[in-house]
Amino acid sequence: MRVAREPQHAELAQRGENAARVFLENQGYELCAQNLRVGSDEADLIMRSPDGSTLVVVEVKTRSCADAWPEERVDASKQRSLIRLARTLARRGNLSSPLRIDVIAINLPIDSPPCIRWFENAVMGS
Repeated sequence: MRVAREPQHAELAQRGENAARVFLENQGYELCAQNLRVGSDEADLIMRSPDGSTLVVVEVKTRSCADAWPEERVDASKQRSLIRLARTLARRGNLSSPLRIDVIAINLPIDSPPCIRWFENAVMGS
């Protein structure tokens, strides 16, 4: 059973996802989908690489304090979910292009600029 997010947590997550999307778009990536749900699995962002050759499933983790490590929240269960989603996308879309799973960790403290860390190929097995 999934528990609804608290309003401030949902708003922080949305701000983080938007910041990650803009960050990747500034790197030349193209948004294909946001908050894509396939069965019980969800991906925050689906992006296409700048050269168009790779589809990227992106998990975004956001924290409001500067000294937290949001990427640590991508546990084994979430990794399995992302792999399932990526495999389903590949199967349903009959993809011949490579697919990878990245994690973007964002710290959005109130009193300082955001810190964005990008982990390419963070989850293996897709």
